Amino acid sequence: MQAQESFASGCALARPLRVAAALMLLGVSLILPAPAQAREPDVACAVPIPAERSPRSSQEQAAYRARLHSFATGEGITVAVIDTGVSPHPQLRALRGSSDFVTPEEPDSLRDCDIHGTAVAGVIAGYDIGIAPRAEIVSIRQTSGHYRHRSEDNLSSSGTLETLAAAINSALDERAKVINISVISCVPRKDAHRVDTRDLDAALQRAEDSGAVIVAASGNASSGGCTKEDVVYPAHAATVLAVGALASAHDVAEYSIPVHDKDRRLSAYGHVPLALAPGGEWARAKTTGDGQPSPFHGTSFAAPVLSGTVALLAQRYPHESPAQLRARIYAAAEPGNGFIDPLSALTFHRARESSTASADAAAPEKSVVVRPAAAERSVAPARLMALVALLGGLVVLGATLRRIRDA
Repeated sequence: MQAQESFASGCALARPLRVAAALMLLGVSLILPAPAQAREPDVACAVPIPAERSPRSSQEQAAYRARLHSFATGEGITVAVIDTGVSPHPQLRALRGSSDFVTPEEPDSLRDCDIHGTAVAGVIAGYDIGIAPRAEIVSIRQTSGHYRHRSEDNLSSSGTLETLAAAINSALDERAKVINISVISCVPRKDAHRVDTRDLDAALQRAEDSGAVIVAASGNASSGGCTKEDVVYPAHAATVLAVGALASAHDVAEYSIPVHDKDRRLSAYGHVPLALAPGGEWARAKTTGDGQPSPFHGTSFAAPVLSGTVALLAQRYPHESPAQLRARIYAAAEPGNGFIDPLSALTFHRARESSTASADAAAPEKSVVVRPAAAERSVAPARLMALVALLGGLVVLGATLRRIRDA
């Protein structure tokens, strides 16, 4: 399969009887000297467009972050990032490598030539910008747009459903409580019955049985790539939290592939104004072979917002099952677009459980919990802007207000 990289993302294309991995390459990259034993890429690594300044918190940002982390920080929670690798960065205080399915003969899961996985990890656990800054990140390199498999001519051949299943199993071997998958595969719905998903299904079931929550990007629709009618793996599975991207406080991004089950629709802001870049720098975008800037936006960067949120919930409610943690997420989602605000997710159930406990004590009959009426003002716009600030800093907030180009 050809690895397709556009202004916003790459997406998998279906071949007869085969589904290849899609790269939503929204990160930013820096050419770094690799360890002596590491294999060099077949196509030059992407290059970052440096940010003029690092993020600086406003008073509002600091207050949001302080309140969020008064409930949980991700301490003691391991989050596996199945992606293009995660490069070391001072913001990633607890990072370790694991399996490498891109160059297994010369493994180096801590090299991110695409700078997709590093940016994703920063959203989850960046010390100053991450949702769960004290979570541990385990890097599993499952795909890349810069390496060719030794037995094939195409790029990204490492990113198959088979290696995705193996990567999930590797994450479980590492005792991950949360597994973030921002690389996806897609196939036309009419061909889905021909795809062998037995290994993937078994890995997803093992995750459920092991107490791990899987969060995946819902996918980006693009010309010549995935479409909104495709079946997207692993977002198709009922046990996976599939995350779409918001373009504004109320609107799902045009490129975001919807989950067909409306009860499972979730979303988060899909643009990271400043992302972690290898070498310890910050970047606002990247350039690849065509020299065009590619900012950090797409469902790839919405998914880690949810992964970080689940890490906080997992710390706060350590004895809950994956199904119970997913139920908390769905209950806290905004009606309509499924927007998830981390702070709301951590506080919504606390208030509900308190009121339910009081009602149970006062009366023997079963209580019924009702969500706020639709006429009440939604907190989504204010919380979305707070979250944007949390992830990127107000120094570049203007960039988030520009129209986001479709993937």
